[in-house]
Amino acid sequence: MKKTILGRLPGIEPGRPAPQTGVLPLNYSRHVVSSCRIVIAVLEQIVEESMLRDTLFPMNILREISDKTLGLSDFEILGKHYELRKSARAILRKPDGTIAIQYLQNHFLHKLPGGGVDPGESIQDALAREIKEEVGCDCSLSHSLGVVIEYREKQSLLHISECFVADVVGDIGESSLEQAEIDEGMITLWISPESAIRKMKADTPNTYQGPFITARELAFLEAYSADSTVV
Repeated sequence: MKKTILGRLPGIEPGRPAPQTGVLPLNYSRHVVSSCRIVIAVLEQIVEESMLRDTLFPMNILREISDKTLGLSDFEILGKHYELRKSARAILRKPDGTIAIQYLQNHFLHKLPGGGVDPGESIQDALAREIKEEVGCDCSLSHSLGVVIEYREKQSLLHISECFVADVVGDIGESSLEQAEIDEGMITLWISPESAIRKMKADTPNTYQGPFITARELAFLEAYSADSTVV
């Protein structure tokens, strides 16, 4: 799972009036934005092939996560610059309805397969590559569940993740994990969505980013469970 940094955004300052999306200037670096949805408007203007506005997979913001919402901090840091990372996740299904979950044994954490989008790579191509590397199979994308946005204060990271429903195509072979993933003790489990939610709620991650990952994946899984188009 590559950790690709694609850019830098100005700090998020709650309380300041937000500019109208339709008139947001392109020289955004001189403006402090006050809403997560305005951040999305900025991204739409500076990223030519935005994962968030793909015509085949419309965007739906599921949750915004910060140190404050997780109880890691009593306040939000204002006027801060964030590195931008985009990533793709999947609810990857077998015909029997079980889904792939990556268990990081050394971090006491379960997560969905997926990873960072490389420069010039589409969100769909990035997801197909990550699933091939982590799970060892090809996949077919069904539809997008939505987007989760994380503001990780200690890492100065704005992390935007989009999750898709996908189906396994063909046989499942061997994964080709990176050394960092091997060091994390990553293994693939095939379990029901309900079991995945229970496991994640019981996780006790031992890293700063762990609670962010858990909150993000639970938002995706809960959206999947409530998705009326899932068959």
